[in-house]
Amino acid sequence: MKLLFFLFFLLGVIACSSKSEKVVTLDELNAPSEKYQEEANSISQKQIEIYDYDSLSLFSKRLIDTLEITKKSIRRIKTALFPDRFNPIKSEKWVGVYKKDSFVYQHWKYSDSVVAENTFYNYLDNFGAKKIALKFGDKYRISPNAFVLLLQDRSMISVESRIRIDLKRMTAILDTMGFGSQWKLVLFQQQGKKSEWFEKLNLNKKNESSKP
Repeated sequence: MKLLFFLFFLLGVIACSSKSEKVVTLDELNAPSEKYQEEANSISQKQIEIYDYDSLSLFSKRLIDTLEITKKSIRRIKTALFPDRFNPIKSEKWVGVYKKDSFVYQHWKYSDSVVAENTFYNYLDNFGAKKIALKFGDKYRISPNAFVLLLQDRSMISVESRIRIDLKRMTAILDTMGFGSQWKLVLFQQQGKKSEWFEKLNLNKKNESSKP
């Protein structure tokens, strides 16, 4: 009798557990967290604040002056972006606003070249506002804006503009400011065009070692 009672009790427990158990789909398991989803949104006004020009790094000041961006238009990007997850030892992100354009500059510096390259490829797997997965060499119109993503040793730099970017001029400016002329990996897209990829890009040497 006790055994029969125990069996009924056990069946009742199993039935209750089945009713309360939630079926989790693969999509739900892979769903991004709330914080991750927020990063997918465009940079909002709340994520940008007035940046005192005097508090910028010497490099950024020289870049702003070279590009003739109005100092009063500079805004700092406050939000943490995907590359910030890889613990950069230094980062600087700002946007300069024009009447007809906006220029976004982002720089992350990591502890060594291995971490920097790992960040670059992970970023390609979660690229842009839509977090699309890219493979080196893919030919896509990734963004409506012109942009370039450059990897060199321990640094990764992202530049974006609503109008055309002169890649040769941009890399020349970075060269004169201390980054050197050769870049390990480059993802470039002109406004309205498909993406281009380069390895060992050196525009000062006629791209002899580049692989578009």
